[in-house]
This record gives sequence, structure tokens and C-alpha cells, in this order.
Amino acid sequence: MRKSLLLLGALAWLGITGQAQGVVANFSCDEATVAYYEQGWDSEDEAATWTYESTSSETWQLRATPTTYGATPFTTIESGSQYSLTLKYGSSQHETATSPVIDILPGSTLQFYCFANAGYLIYGAWKLYAIEGENTSLLIDQFLWAQDNAYDGARWVKFEVDLAEYAGKSVQFSFVYEGNYGEDEALDGFRVVQVDDNATSITINEGEQVHFKDLSIGDIVNRSWTFDGGEPSTSTEQNPVVTYNHAGEYAVTLVVNGSATVTRQGYVIVKGQAPDARIGMPEEAYLSPFCAAFVPTEVPVQFRDLSSGRPTAWAWEFTGTEPLTSTDQHPIVTYPSKGSYSVMLTASNDLGSDQDIMFYAVQAGGAQYVWNIAPEENSDLAAIEMGWYGNYGGTNWLGMPEFGEHFQAPLAPAQIDSVAVYFAKTTCVTTDADITVKIQAADANGMPGDVLAQSSLKASQLQYDDQNVVETVWHFDQPVPVTGEFFVTIGGFPNEDGDDIAMLVHRRAAGEKCSAWQYVLDDDGGWGYLETGQWYENVDDPMSFAICPILDYDVDDLTALPTTVTDGRAIVTVAGDRVLTAGAEVVNVYDLNGRCVISAKGQQAIELGSLPSGVYIVRAQAGNQVQTLKVIK
Repeated sequence: MRKSLLLLGALAWLGITGQAQGVVANFSCDEATVAYYEQGWDSEDEAATWTYESTSSETWQLRATPTTYGATPFTTIESGSQYSLTLKYGSSQHETATSPVIDILPGSTLQFYCFANAGYLIYGAWKLYAIEGENTSLLIDQFLWAQDNAYDGARWVKFEVDLAEYAGKSVQFSFVYEGNYGEDEALDGFRVVQVDDNATSITINEGEQVHFKDLSIGDIVNRSWTFDGGEPSTSTEQNPVVTYNHAGEYAVTLVVNGSATVTRQGYVIVKGQAPDARIGMPEEAYLSPFCAAFVPTEVPVQFRDLSSGRPTAWAWEFTGTEPLTSTDQHPIVTYPSKGSYSVMLTASNDLGSDQDIMFYAVQAGGAQYVWNIAPEENSDLAAIEMGWYGNYGGTNWLGMPEFGEHFQAPLAPAQIDSVAVYFAKTTCVTTDADITVKIQAADANGMPGDVLAQSSLKASQLQYDDQNVVETVWHFDQPVPVTGEFFVTIGGFPNEDGDDIAMLVHRRAAGEKCSAWQYVLDDDGGWGYLETGQWYENVDDPMSFAICPILDYDVDDLTALPTTVTDGRAIVTVAGDRVLTAGAEVVNVYDLNGRCVISAKGQQAIELGSLPSGVYIVRAQAGNQVQTLKVIK
């Protein structure tokens, strides 16, 4: 009886308040840890427990505020922090910072924070090694990590390394920075922690997740969780994952089999933190290999705040816009003049502020290559090989003779005079095969429809360089006006023995953005294909082709393009905002969707002023003469 009372008392101390038929409710989480080694670099004495080696005048130093441009002090994460370990970039650097020997316990994780810009990590970055006696193992390569995680900086990032393979071993950890005019670096909050399922509370930052785990004892039939302040707020899963977005202290309750209950008040302590500023470019802008956003002049566009850390105030600064500044979270601006422009966002809350700056990231007006691949995706371009079936987006024998890339409508009337395509391989024996690129309007079903222009090159003219990404360019006889959604399609890839052609592609996860289409021939029921087929969007394997129409926003307000006349005598001309006819009996004006927007008989002048900006098709008939004329308004 005494032992039972002692057990009940211990369970009550842990917050376990109910039992049912031998079932005891209990839980913990992966974040429940206790640190048994810590290095905060908050004093000279603490920092001196590590060893530092340098080959230049710019070596590791303690600083209250990191030197890297736009950096925020580590106090935004840990309010009691005094200094960070920092390194200023220089020339021909090889700088090391090495920990003392640490005995690694089972269930351990290494945690630390780093602050660095992203732009020049290719020229200088650190690698983290684990040193066990004579054996040295690479744990993290900062540059490769930045590439894999599309890191665009600059912010404090938490790194975690599972140390399971080092359990029971004595290990040193060493940061080795090598570079030539790379990036400034800052390190802080270095600790080795061990799982502690008996922890009475855990501490996380806003926006982080907690990975709960049910440790209940007995025959568990069902469970019910309640998470104050969490998302989701309830769960019946065995090991739910919960996100906490607001600072505070929150209770967690687990009920097992309807009656056995454990409640821990204040179990999850969520700390507020200063924002991590991040600029979101206008979604309606075109992406480009050469700028972050391509927009027309004199058209309002909206920037987006993508900052984390729950900012409450925003200060935007633009170059070349009207207005030049804004305190809106998602400001709308206009670019009156052509040029390349910068943008800066300062996001703030009660705990601090952070800046994100993008230099010359926006091109307004003019002409530019456009595609559907974001800047952070550029490094992941590759061919998609399908074994002996050939290539997706190139040579294949699967009855896919053409491929297409879908583009959103331009923000203003535009024209395309050429298309660049980037290839991963261009091997061919059928050198005289015609590879044809077309601009096609989107039809009523959103598929490639009317052909607006086309151009062909021989397979032998396709460009590839194994050292550089190079373009192959198709030019059209005349600029192609575009005002709505359109496709760039490409086909004619040869498929004889030895032909091996493939476009570069960026591949995404299921459910993510897809702009790639393929034309699939109908099966003839045997081993071949019919001449008929249909376009399909590749939603099963989302991706974008490295296809870049060169789109030009410098289009006159009203321009007549080359006409088609049966006897060489023009019966339709354009002057100002009017279509002029010469003896035409019937004149119809259509939009690019085929709708007749103006119909007139026997008129000498038709006013277009009431029509919105766009591309229109004028069809006039005078006797046996029929003329069509494309007009950009």
C-alpha cells in the first residue's frame, strides 16, 4: 500500500492525474532536451576554451554585433547573449575554430546558429567537421547546404546534427572557413544536448514545431491530445507534430482510453523573436534568368512581405518607383521609366528589426528573357532521362513529339521576336532534322491553340557546352504580339540510333508549380502511333522547361503589323486611334479569343478608342479582296 501511494505521488508530481485499468498516460517530445555542453562566446574566458588558427589578419573575433551586412545581434534569439563569434571576409583565408574534446552521450544532438549573407558563399564558406582521434568526418558544408536549401540570406539559421553515430565517443568539432573574399560569418548558441523525457517544459521560438510522442503505458485503445496555443489544437495521432506561432506559455493534455489523463501546465514556452525580413517579388511579374522580376512601366505591381518572426511594422524603400517609400505590408508601386532598380524592406516588431535588400533585382520596361524558374531554382536544372525510352523534353520514342511551356499573360501589351532554349545534351546523327519552335495562344480550354509564329533550326544547330550553360535562339520573321496567356512549344526531335537531345528542366515535388506540357499521340493499338493526339499538362511530375521567350514591353500604343492583301492594294490602314478602310463592304474586329468586338458595314473609319489595350484582328472585305490586319492597341 505504501509503494502504491509513493507511485501515485510521483505520477502526480509529473502531472499524471489519471489511470484506467492499468493504463498510465504520459508523453514527451523530441525537443525535450538538456544541454550538457554549451559555448555562447559571451566572454573572453568562455571563448578561450576553444582553439583558433588563422592564416590572415581577419580571424575569428568576439563582437556584440556581427560585421556581416544587415546582421542582427544574437540577442534577438537569446536575450542574455553578450557576443557572437564572428569572422570578417578577406583574401586567401583558412581560419579554424575547434572545440575541446566532448564525450558524446546516447541520444545527443548538436545545435548552433549561424548568420551569413548568401551572395558570395561560393567564394568563401565554412565546413563543420567531427574529429575523433585520427578520424575526421564532414558534418556540414555551408555552401552546399545553402544550395540545397535555396538560402538567400541574411538571417540567423539554426543548425542541428544528429550525433547518434558518435554516442560513447570523445569528439572535437571544428569549423574550417576557406575562401577568398567570401562572406562575413557569425556563430552563436553552440550546444550539445541529450533527449530528456522527464523535462517539465521545453522552450522554442515562434513558428517552430514540436514533435510530441506518446509514452503512455498499458493497452492503448485511443488517445486525445489538446494543445493550447498550438496548430492543430487537437489530435488523435500517436505522435502529432504541432506548430506554435505566438509567444507565451502553453499547457498540453493527453487523455488515453477516455480517462487516463496527463496535463502539464506551461509545458511549451514559446519565445518571441525579431523578424527575419524577406522581400516577395510581385507574383504577376515574369521570372527571368537575369533579374528577379520583369515588369512593364506605368503598370501598378504589388510587392509582398514574406518575413517570418511576426513583424508588426514595415518600411519599404524603392528606387525608380512612385511612391519611393511605403509602410504598407504589401505595397503597390509603379515604375514610370525603364531601368533596373533595387528594393529594401525593414521589418520590425517589439523585439527588433531586420533588413532584406535586393540590388537591381527589378527590370522595368524594355526586353528580357522570361521563364518560369525562380532564382533559387536555377542551380537545379538537369535533363530528365527515361532510360531506353529516351528523354523527357527531347528525343524519345514514347509518342511525345512536342513539348510546351505555359506562360501567364503579360501585364501590358508585349511582343516576342525570338525564343532561347537551354539544352542538357544535343547529340544527333540526324543533323538535318528540323527542330521547330512555335508561339501558340492559349485556347478556350487553356491548351496550346492558334499558332502565332514559328521558326525552325536544324538539329545540328542546337548549342551545348559542358562547361557553361548556353542558349540556342530561334528568331521569328516578325515580332509576335501577345496580350493573353501563351505557350512556347518545341518539337521535331529526331530519334534514330545515336540521336540524344534533351532540354534542361527544373523538377519539383508533387503538387508544386507546373508549367510543362507534352503533346501525346494516340496509340494505334499495336506498336505505333496515329497522327492524331492531344496536349496534356504534366501535373503528375511538376516541372518547368528552360525555355525563354525574349519578351519586349516597348510596344507602340497602336501599331499595324504586316498585312495580307490579295492584289497588293491595301484596303485597311491605321491612323491614330482609328482603322481606316478603302471601299470595304464589311469590317469586323476580333479579340485574340475570337470574339467579334466591332462589326461595321461600309464605314470609312472605325474608332478603337473604346476598346481596352490589347491585340486585335481586323478583317475587311471589298469585293473579292479580303485583308486581315493585326493591330496592337
